[in-house]
Amino acid sequence: MASGISDSKASEILTAVQLNPEIGTDDSAFVTSVIRRAARFLVSQIHVDRYPELSQGFSESGASSSTDISGLSENEILVSIDDGLLQTIELTLAGLNTGALIATELQAQIRAVGTESYKFATVVFSGGKYTITSPTFGEGSIAFVSFQSEREHVAQALQLSPTYGGVEFSGGAGESEYDDMVIRLVHHWYNQVGVEGMKSFSVPGSGSFTEHEIDPTVMMFITDNRRLV
Repeated sequence: MASGISDSKASEILTAVQLNPEIGTDDSAFVTSVIRRAARFLVSQIHVDRYPELSQGFSESGASSSTDISGLSENEILVSIDDGLLQTIELTLAGLNTGALIATELQAQIRAVGTESYKFATVVFSGGKYTITSPTFGEGSIAFVSFQSEREHVAQALQLSPTYGGVEFSGGAGESEYDDMVIRLVHHWYNQVGVEGMKSFSVPGSGSFTEHEIDPTVMMFITDNRRLV
């Protein structure tokens, strides 16, 4: 499924969008929701995995991760942050019986590697998932998880690593043309239905627009950049 934009990128685009006096500074939450829908539409039409922005690499667990690993027989997991080298991370399992405690211990032990990006990596537990995030931005930003044969218990329980249902993305390099197209989409939709009409205008997240409903410049951008699926 195509992924939308980050909070920081949405805020950045909001500032640019609201330079239009017809949109102004009213109801920023609503305008931001339109920005997000425009970004999802653009990404879905071009067939990329996520919105291309200067972003951080991360490893996110599956949706049914364990929140109690205190009774596991093995405590190792392999983690790489930015440099491609897998580091053995050993957890103190005693008492790790909540998602928050597991995330805190995992972060502490990753940071204990003490070199380069490991010192500032973050681990959070939210929405039933664990996410290990590189502290750097751009194409060199990565976070991935592996495990040694017969010592997969932690990775398996936490569903980290694509082997166990996790997802991993390298950081992305920003592409300002996408930002420009999102801004044009939002302005065009406002121009079509008016500021008041935007309150009830439904912007689909998939490709159900007709061609005349899309800014011609955006349509050309989509055509020129569309990838095969």
